[in-house]
Amino acid sequence: MAGYKIGFVGTTAPHSFMFLDTLRLIPDTAASIALVETDPARIAKAAADEVYPDLDSMLSEAKPDICFVMVPTSEVEAPAIRCAEAGLPLVIDKHVANTSDGIRRIMAACEANGVKMTTGYTWRYSPVVQQMRQWVADGVLGKVFCFDIRMVTTSAEVRTQDPQFAWLFERERSGGGILIWLGCHFVDMVRFILGREVVAVSAITSRLTEVKSDVEDVASVSLLLDDGSVGSLHCSYVMPGGMSSAYDTSFAIWGSGGDVSWAPALGGQNPTLRIRSAHPDWARSPERTVQYQDKLVPKAYGGTQLAVDYFRDMIHRLVAGEDHIVTGDDALKVVEICEGAYRSAETGQRVEL
Repeated sequence: MAGYKIGFVGTTAPHSFMFLDTLRLIPDTAASIALVETDPARIAKAAADEVYPDLDSMLSEAKPDICFVMVPTSEVEAPAIRCAEAGLPLVIDKHVANTSDGIRRIMAACEANGVKMTTGYTWRYSPVVQQMRQWVADGVLGKVFCFDIRMVTTSAEVRTQDPQFAWLFERERSGGGILIWLGCHFVDMVRFILGREVVAVSAITSRLTEVKSDVEDVASVSLLLDDGSVGSLHCSYVMPGGMSSAYDTSFAIWGSGGDVSWAPALGGQNPTLRIRSAHPDWARSPERTVQYQDKLVPKAYGGTQLAVDYFRDMIHRLVAGEDHIVTGDDALKVVEICEGAYRSAETGQRVEL
């Protein structure tokens, strides 16, 4: 079948141009792109098939099949609701909106108009994440007791040099710092891999950057899940410029029947899974190492085939009126958990969700 017409609203979300590059890799699905933008430099960089000065003009003249809303999180709500009211499914750059209330209003508009929405938690498509999820579901680790996650990346001084990302360090626009912007991926993966909900959080945050910022550089969060398991998530903007890698990440799970560790968990090619299990089916080889070789696609978001597959499936499902692997409810729960962590850090108290 012929591909769809993509409405692309704005280019000021952090991943706007990465998303556009990825869409151009799947012309069988994204046949053409109708852009809403007025800045000449951004229009030239976007290289869209059609350009419109405002959203209403694009909706009425281009008649897209689906809309990507790609503006800062504090500006998402109005255009997202307008697109939903026009009967169009939505793709919104993570973490969708700067408040959970904003996401609820967008979800309500989607529900009222019978359309679906999603966001860019692409790691659910990772074969590593899928394998960990399957092992947990199959009982290979036994009853999960605890987990530990590390996300260390480049400093605020490095990241604010790029105007596409600099606004993320303004709390009113972004909703928070590293926890809600990058830690959000791991909050989503905890729910997805373990198949459990976070019911309480306790957090400490700190801002150490020397650049203008009012969001946290460092966050340490303890999470209680609905089965009683407990985990920790450490996120920080600390690496100086010039480092050979921009990320130092890991994800480990321990259970009554074994443990598994994943490194690098984000930002690195060819990750490794190491697992030990006392499960009867693993008796002949209770300790295993699985090395993954990513298929590189340099022009794709994230640089691998993962995003290409995610985008193609996402568009087809949403246009067909089906839920994608990441739903609006998933996006809402991630932001609710982050907001709970911020309340905990501000009050010094555990926050129930």
